[in-house]
Amino acid sequence: MQTAKITAIDRIRTTTDGEGVTTLVVFASCPLRCAYCINPFTWDTDIDKFKDMSVEQLYNELKIDSLYFLATGGGVCFGGGEPLLNHSFIREFIDTYKEEGWKYNMETSLSVKREFLDDVINDIDHFFVDSKDMDKNRYELYTKGNYDLFYENLMYLKDTIGPERITVRVPIIPEFHKHEEYKENAELLKSLGFKHIQVFHYVIPETRKKISQKAIDNKNEFLAKIKE
Repeated sequence: MQTAKITAIDRIRTTTDGEGVTTLVVFASCPLRCAYCINPFTWDTDIDKFKDMSVEQLYNELKIDSLYFLATGGGVCFGGGEPLLNHSFIREFIDTYKEEGWKYNMETSLSVKREFLDDVINDIDHFFVDSKDMDKNRYELYTKGNYDLFYENLMYLKDTIGPERITVRVPIIPEFHKHEEYKENAELLKSLGFKHIQVFHYVIPETRKKISQKAIDNKNEFLAKIKE
């Protein structure tokens, strides 16, 4: 069986990751460097906060809540970091335990190779996509990522599985979205055919927990750029 680096398993969640009771599996590693990343321990190699788990070991952690999943129509949400970087692990997990009757959801930035998405696209019940920003320049400034890759995967996902199985999350980013840019983002997504759009405020990580110096430096670099 394959193994993956798991940084956290958050049990008994409701309303956040889909219908019913869910458990969030937080994978390590992420291709983006968002200025207000709430989970910098998933990509900051100076922080040793993960456990190598096999498919079977993860199942043993999750099965204790199987009755909750089945009774409420819930299940597992794969998050991170970026869970699609562990697509083959997720593929094996779903194939091995598909008879359990659990729902499988995913929180993703879609900033990955298309083949990673294709590997699991038909077996994820619902995708929660963090859009960051729908403007190319703002997106790339905030994430240090590739907007075109994200956008092409987003449209491919919609065209392949339909908008009903997708929720696009539109953040209001502190110090950055000063003129209701989030409304522009939400309106653009509606015009593209997305039906489920959630607007929410990003939380400044330091107000909730201690974060690493590398994450603080990443945020300060971003703030310096937007002040220019």
